[in-house]
Amino acid sequence: MQTAQKRETGPTFAFETECRRSGYRVIAGIDEAGRGALAGPVVAAAVVLPADMSEEHIGLIDDSKKLTINQREYAFDMIRTYGSAHGVGIVPADQIDELGIVPATKLAMRDAIRAIRWRIDFLLIDAVTNIGIATPSKSIIRGDSKSLSIAAASIIAKVTRDRIMSDDLEAQYPGYGFAQHKGYGTVTHMDMLESLGPTPVHRRSFKPVAQLIADKSWAVLSATSASNIASRSEMSLPDGLGLNVEDAAANHLRQLGYRIIDRNYKTRHGEVDIIAKVGPEWVFVEVKGRNSTKFGRPVEALTPAKLNRIENVALGYLSAEVGSKVVDWRIDFVGVTRSPDGRSLDFEIVRNAHY
Repeated sequence: MQTAQKRETGPTFAFETECRRSGYRVIAGIDEAGRGALAGPVVAAAVVLPADMSEEHIGLIDDSKKLTINQREYAFDMIRTYGSAHGVGIVPADQIDELGIVPATKLAMRDAIRAIRWRIDFLLIDAVTNIGIATPSKSIIRGDSKSLSIAAASIIAKVTRDRIMSDDLEAQYPGYGFAQHKGYGTVTHMDMLESLGPTPVHRRSFKPVAQLIADKSWAVLSATSASNIASRSEMSLPDGLGLNVEDAAANHLRQLGYRIIDRNYKTRHGEVDIIAKVGPEWVFVEVKGRNSTKFGRPVEALTPAKLNRIENVALGYLSAEVGSKVVDWRIDFVGVTRSPDGRSLDFEIVRNAHY
């Protein structure tokens, strides 16, 4: 049996106490595991701890990386038993390749929050910002060593992912050593990857795996290897038609299944050209038009500062429209270029442009 020892340093309830003093009652810590691995899922956890948790139980919680395997396993069971609530989100490798690791991590975090099924008042998140929900939050660098809620989430995420790698994927793909390296790029893992080739759970968009695939004659890159998924198409224009580029973009997006909700939405932070929905997902669209590509493609006008302004507008809009409800959202970019003869428009769409 593990016993708690009094610590001089380590995570505390300081951030949680500050939140409660500000009027927030249900506070969840959020962390992930597996973001840098070459194989397997990224796993996130959300944990709500009771404010009156015993010193004995508090003494078992620390940054998961600082605990031994046995300590993590024991703390995992304790948190599940004595914690107020917890949830887990899991995003597999193929979805990581499709979305990119940052959007996939944020998706796992949103799924973990949804799994709690409580109304959470405030989120304490390890390092990651703007995870795509309107709930008030604070991003804390090295939060798993400062906040007990985040540290608890790190333990739940780490143990959950380790069990997936050691139990499920080790059995499905023997010989790769997933039980030992958990999908990270160790020398042994790279040797097995070189010898046996990638499995369906390897992240083909990650450089070491992509490079290996490119160097091997037996490999075929079947998964999308970019985090920003772009598509191009063309629309012919009747004689004399002079469409506004935003009108043209809106019409084109409707044909692709976007449901236009609002146009030219303005706040003090900036403006979003088009607000739409694709299924349940909210999409905030920036449109840029050019008469030619002589001075570059429209997408080259999309700067980090512009994206940051759109993110702020999007978060404000979602806060007003859906409150604290957890929703999926993204920023898309539509570049519209007119052909030299003026008779057609070329559309370039970049999905998840803010990643």
